[in-house]
Amino acid sequence: MLNLNIRKLGILSILISVFASCDAPEYITPYQKLALVQPVQVFETSQLLSASNDDYNSNTYGLITASTLESWRSNWAANRPSAISGRLIIFQISGGALSGSYIRPETNVKVYGISASSTDYTFFGQTRFNGLIDTETIVPEGKNIDAFLKRFGVNPATDLIVLAQDIPSDGNLMMTLRSWYTLYYWGAERTHLAVLNGAASAKIAASQLTGGSSYTVPTTSGAGAVGNLYRDHTILQATLADVFNAVQGITDPTFTNSTPAPVGGSFIMDARSSTEYDGTGSTVGPSNLTCADTPSCYTPFEGHVKGAKSLPFANFINANKEFLPKSDLQNLLSTNGYTEGQTIIAYCRTNVRSSITGFATLAILGYPTRFYDGSWVEWGSLAYDSNGAWSNISAVSPWRTDRGTVSESITYNVGKGGIDASNISNLGTYFTPDRNFAKGTNDIIDQDKKYLSGSASSGGGGGG
Repeated sequence: MLNLNIRKLGILSILISVFASCDAPEYITPYQKLALVQPVQVFETSQLLSASNDDYNSNTYGLITASTLESWRSNWAANRPSAISGRLIIFQISGGALSGSYIRPETNVKVYGISASSTDYTFFGQTRFNGLIDTETIVPEGKNIDAFLKRFGVNPATDLIVLAQDIPSDGNLMMTLRSWYTLYYWGAERTHLAVLNGAASAKIAASQLTGGSSYTVPTTSGAGAVGNLYRDHTILQATLADVFNAVQGITDPTFTNSTPAPVGGSFIMDARSSTEYDGTGSTVGPSNLTCADTPSCYTPFEGHVKGAKSLPFANFINANKEFLPKSDLQNLLSTNGYTEGQTIIAYCRTNVRSSITGFATLAILGYPTRFYDGSWVEWGSLAYDSNGAWSNISAVSPWRTDRGTVSESITYNVGKGGIDASNISNLGTYFTPDRNFAKGTNDIIDQDKKYLSGSASSGGGGGG
């Protein structure tokens, strides 16, 4: 009996220390905490909802306004949100050269610029192998995220990270929201992530933000790591198998580790242009796959995921690259058929444009949302070539997407506008029999879960 009591006390002390170090949210039950310990796993996207206030000025995370950001910047110690114990970290993001007009740093307010010409730009995505195919612009490995956090001395467990496009442009907004998605996926709490509604340089020019001509010199001081967040948000990413299940309503999946079709149904949202959606356009193929005419590689076929609604990203923002009022966004979704309880799956060509639409539905409207990271560069590559002009996936592979059961408006690129077989992204000998009949496409998620739990040193999932 004495030994049993000692053992109970030992277990109790371990649980107390774990619970004290793991700041789990209210929706995680004690049993879930006990079962998972490190990290706390989010089981459904409904647990990651971040509905905005109707008045964006009232938000302290998610979508924030320049007036809120300026109040923090000017007096962080007095005005910071109660949930934040660390510093204010602002990233100004540009797909080209930085404007040179930066939000002015202050005590415990750090401002960093990220441009396409810097090595930090790899933070937005990398080519990774999912168990079936190497796909570009997937959320980077954990080791790369930790390297990014270390370079700028960011601790996502204590700091508030604000992401802002440098000058107003579609591309800058896409990269800004792609950053938000990446950090949220890797476990940052919603209360520690914010996105400026509008561009930093424009807000400075309008005297809504205080600007300067230089930003903070990067330092590793105070850096944290995603593994120390004790959180697993990988449910945000919908894999190829997950989309197959959602499209076909499969509630008892045969694909390994895939997520079944949502109980409340799916609403698949295509953020591409109308010509890409209806198959009349031509999509540039994956950068990691080649063709004979290298400068002009296209995916084998066009169209859209079966049942997807065409909702181009431009419908969600105004000319200043700011999000529309919440009521307008609600109306946009409802008029296109969204009903309460459905889980949204957002995609485009590489999940860059859909980072805008997915942010709007998840972090502004508060609708359950997942991001199909592979998007059309992956989906449109998995076609069968009956003429044998270009190497392809097997006709009987369960991963073949040019089938009416999973795609609509199927239009092959060969023969369209002068495109011939030499212009088609060539899978070559890539699809061996094992690849054609892979049991699942969850390798990236599995590797990321291992990294979060501390059982993998690299994050895995790099090029296959």
